[in-house]
Amino acid sequence: MNKEQLEAFAREAAKTIKTESDLNDFRQMLTKVTVETALNAELDDHLGYNRHQPSDVENSRNGYTSKLLKTEDG
Repeated sequence: MNKEQLEAFAREAAKTIKTESDLNDFRQMLTKVTVETALNAELDDHLGYNRHQPSDVENSRNGYTSKLLKTEDG
């Protein structure tokens, strides 16, 4: 998304903001979306592949792996 698109989005969103509460709600939503996107990008970079992309690694975040539970009983 380039600067012009962001500016157009902000102008459109500003039309619906009427009160201080609306502004706070919008700010919280924008912060949440920004942080989630940044964390997902960081995780993708750390793991070396995008979400829902098949991986050669056995312990991937988008697949099923069987687990072996070891207890005192065996």
